[in-house]
Amino acid sequence: MKHGRGVVARVAVIAALIAALSGCSSIGDALKQKTTPAENIGYQRMLAKKFKVNWPAVEIIEYTREGSIDGSGEWSTNAVVTIAGKTYQEIFGVSVVGGDPLPDPDASPATESVTVRYSDGTSEVMK
Repeated sequence: MKHGRGVVARVAVIAALIAALSGCSSIGDALKQKTTPAENIGYQRMLAKKFKVNWPAVEIIEYTREGSIDGSGEWSTNAVVTIAGKTYQEIFGVSVVGGDPLPDPDASPATESVTVRYSDGTSEVMK
């Protein structure tokens, strides 16, 4: 009987952890501030220009979601960037960039332009 109580206790702890973690995720999603489509494209365009300056060999930036303002008050989104033919999964924010380690900015020759594919399906070539 003692062994059965231990198993039940472990299952209860695991269930409580799952419930707590999923509850926090739902609350976190609800607290995210939504931005308008125009605001998202504005942020995405601004960050594409900034990224091109810092990584001049970038060929393509493709945003994979609209973006939102998280609990810290920072707007961010996800993007796939192509530099010298290799893709990198990145998190773009107004003041923070994170994701896959990027190559040295001077490792490849600069491109004349970058193709930017926005989260709304539109695209443009920036020089």
